Amino acid sequence: MMTEKTACILVVEDDAFMAELLRFMFERAQMRVKVLADGRAALDQLAQAPDVDAVVLDWMLPQVSGLDVLLRLRALPAWAKVPVLVLSAQDAGTEVARALEAGANDHVTKPFDPQVLMARLRRLLPAATSGADHAL
Repeated sequence: MMTEKTACILVVEDDAFMAELLRFMFERAQMRVKVLADGRAALDQLAQAPDVDAVVLDWMLPQVSGLDVLLRLRALPAWAKVPVLVLSAQDAGTEVARALEAGANDHVTKPFDPQVLMARLRRLLPAATSGADHAL
């Protein structure tokens, strides 16, 4: 019997409460989680080979914006295919379009429904890393 790999999610979120909420949600769903609080830390992580299966990226970050992080991430071959879900309070069509055009695989507007966020994230993960427990 083949064992599924536990998905690892990189969360880049400057709001401490939101970061902990995301960590709780993903860990409860049997995922490993790494949390970074700003765009500069995310860029430092980009310098390394990815050991994450997906990125949940806040759009409005201190120091370096989520847009800049996403553009730099997509420019690096090692990160080019890592799925990115943008989380943003910006829900205007132009902002969503900017995120998608910059290389995001999906966009979720804050505040969000936890079940919808988990469903969208799972859709982005390869089948082998989706995790056996789908509970929220």
